[in-house]
Amino acid sequence: MRLYLVTLLCLLSTLAIAQTGIRGTIKSSTGEELPFSTIYIKGTTNGTTANEKAHYFLRTPPGKHTIVVQYVGYAILEREVNVVDGQTIEMHFTLEEQALQLKTVTITAGDENPAYRVIREAIKKRKFYENEVRAFKNDAYIKGLFRLRKRPDKILGQKITIDTGIVYLSESVSKFAFERPDKISERMISSKVSGNEQGFSFNQASDFNINPYEKNYSHDILGERVFISPISNQAFLIYDFEWLGIFEENGKLINKIKIIPKRSTDPAFEGVVYIVEDEWRFHTLDLLATKARGIEFTDSLRIHQVFAPTQNDIWMPLSQKFEFQFGAFGFKGDGYYLGVYSNYEVEPNYDLYKEEKLFASTFEGEEEKDLFSEDDFTAEVLYVEEGSNKRDSTYWQNIRPIPLTTVEVDDYRVKDSIRVVKESVPYKDSVDNVRNKLSVGNVLLTGYTHYNSIAEKYWALPSIQSTFQFNTVEGLVTEFQPTIWSQNDERTKYWVRPSLRYGFSSEKFYAKFDASYRFLDDQFTRIYVGGGSYVSQFNSQEAISPFINSYMTLFSGDNFMKLYQKSYGYTRFQKELVNGIRMNARLEYAVRDTLSNTTDFTWAKDENVAFTSNLPYNEELNGGTDGAIGTGFSTSKALTASVVFRIRFKQRYATRPDMKFTYSSKYPELFVTLKKGFADVSYDFVSLRVTDDMNLGLSGSSTYSVEAGSFLSSNSMTFADFKHFSGNQTSLSQVDKQYKFELLPYYTFSTKDTYVEAHFEHHFNEFIFNKIPLIKKLNFQAVGSVNYLNTKAIGNYVEIGAGIEHIFKFMRVDYYWAFRDGKSEANGFRIGVGF
Repeated sequence: MRLYLVTLLCLLSTLAIAQTGIRGTIKSSTGEELPFSTIYIKGTTNGTTANEKAHYFLRTPPGKHTIVVQYVGYAILEREVNVVDGQTIEMHFTLEEQALQLKTVTITAGDENPAYRVIREAIKKRKFYENEVRAFKNDAYIKGLFRLRKRPDKILGQKITIDTGIVYLSESVSKFAFERPDKISERMISSKVSGNEQGFSFNQASDFNINPYEKNYSHDILGERVFISPISNQAFLIYDFEWLGIFEENGKLINKIKIIPKRSTDPAFEGVVYIVEDEWRFHTLDLLATKARGIEFTDSLRIHQVFAPTQNDIWMPLSQKFEFQFGAFGFKGDGYYLGVYSNYEVEPNYDLYKEEKLFASTFEGEEEKDLFSEDDFTAEVLYVEEGSNKRDSTYWQNIRPIPLTTVEVDDYRVKDSIRVVKESVPYKDSVDNVRNKLSVGNVLLTGYTHYNSIAEKYWALPSIQSTFQFNTVEGLVTEFQPTIWSQNDERTKYWVRPSLRYGFSSEKFYAKFDASYRFLDDQFTRIYVGGGSYVSQFNSQEAISPFINSYMTLFSGDNFMKLYQKSYGYTRFQKELVNGIRMNARLEYAVRDTLSNTTDFTWAKDENVAFTSNLPYNEELNGGTDGAIGTGFSTSKALTASVVFRIRFKQRYATRPDMKFTYSSKYPELFVTLKKGFADVSYDFVSLRVTDDMNLGLSGSSTYSVEAGSFLSSNSMTFADFKHFSGNQTSLSQVDKQYKFELLPYYTFSTKDTYVEAHFEHHFNEFIFNKIPLIKKLNFQAVGSVNYLNTKAIGNYVEIGAGIEHIFKFMRVDYYWAFRDGKSEANGFRIGVGF
């Protein structure tokens, strides 16, 4: 009986994985493996791609089929096959190098190079093919693989434990839909990440939905630069073209053309394009971008796209591959993302065909049909199915269009085994014991973190060097801020941060705590609480960082940080009310007091150095007179209630079983702020801010912010309640701070009245410097900015800045000019550090 059951189970498992189709290898006539060759059933988009070892499996329905195999540089091969249901046929293909017909061409005055003729015709048809498809849907298989080929033993004295080999391997299968101009919908039905059973793949089909007929290529993997298409209207200014020959395929003549950038640093590809004669559409693309041309995150990127005809002879991508190499800090590696697309349903752009007078000949006897209804597309652009990461090996063997290589099979097997070990209690304990050892470097430089991986509870202590700062109110300050937090599946659930602070000159001790709890829902709900007795900058957005202020005070004799004391308690609540509208509400009660300088210590050598009062000068309160009496106040009790609404129009989002992700919108974002003061203060404040990021193609990208606000009533206020602006009186710029001025005094023009504030910054990327000999090799990028402020006291204040960023990859230098009511106010350099 037991033997019968075992035999039955074996039989059932064999039937479960029985597949109908063909499998084999694809090689050249010399026996060379042809990896990632394309193979499909003629007349359909049912196809696949060979793996790195040139092995393939093509799932087919039962019956007779014509199998098409192609590889760049080789002649297309067709073979007949008759597949029986439940049968897998072994078929090996041998491809011959493409025999190109090289016509003898004599070019005389007025004649045109054959390659230029083809490209010129393709440019004429570019807009048509860009808009030819109104909508489509398909099945998408995306595979991502990263390999580390070389690694250093140590970096900055720290031992590198990661090994060479595959460091990331992931697969996903999705149902993908698209409708012009930018509607997308993707349903991920299966996801697999090597070594992470709970993980979800980030291989989204939408990330690789690239229309090759757009005039420019723009993609995150290319970095900030926009690359020019070889058939854009500017192509002849950017590229040279070489006609390599022509060949016949299924009754169509295919031109093979080499594209050659004219200049070494232009945002241009090199490679080969195949264009169908008379139709002037792409057959195959093989494009290469290199680091010298501005890609940032990799050393090189190769884009390979293969197209095949669908309904009405509309050609769509059958497969595409993004192959890259990288190297930095002693690491070297490579990888790729590979997409295989099948089961296309395509809705043509009927109106376009009518405009081109092609409708009758192309769609004779057909009805115009909409592929989608209005309800088929929502703000949810990606939905990852529950259990999509739980598919077993049998499922993947049946659904995977590309066979795994032996190395990949081993990677899944070994990492799954390692995962089991890593998730065990003894392993986590042993790892924590190693990580929890205290070192001199932890104490002095990096800080210390204690891990309890089993309970997902952690606590951290700051390093000694980070606990010290200096200001004229407290003198030498030591501030100790440990943090305790807990996670749920690697997502922070709550954190608590007590803070202790002592000023050696003021001889005052302060203490406070802050805490946050996150609800693991799809509305980003969080609660914050805190309170204590502490010092605060008048500008709660931290007008100047403690590090910069300490440096300026000690070495230049400038005490820009202005502090007051408050004893307070607060609670804050954050939640997304509906998709795109997020609320952040805060209620605080505080008792505020002014503070005075207690030290004049400095290392500045100038004998004329004199620190300014801790009460900042303000033109509205001081009426243009010297001194700063107007910003002082006696003990003040304030109950303040505020709410900020962030409104993101047509916000798109992705839903996974464990969380929700939101994406930025193509529309401007709005921030509406309402604030009211009670108790010893009485005021009402309202503001509206509009922000946006704009990609301007080859000329770069811009960001802007425009804000208008007003105190509708200001019956009783302290200087702490004013609207403060982010200024700068040092030569050091805080690059990561948004909406800032670079020459504006920190508090001189703070207001309790109406104001208008605007900021604009344009990053030219390499649009300017890549045209200047020698300098273009440095990969510098130009940046320009304009800042504007209008208040009752300052009038019309404008800053104009011009700068260079990406100096040594992380430094930025700007020069600014400031004007007040049309008259020069100030100027100077600003240096910042950031990526």
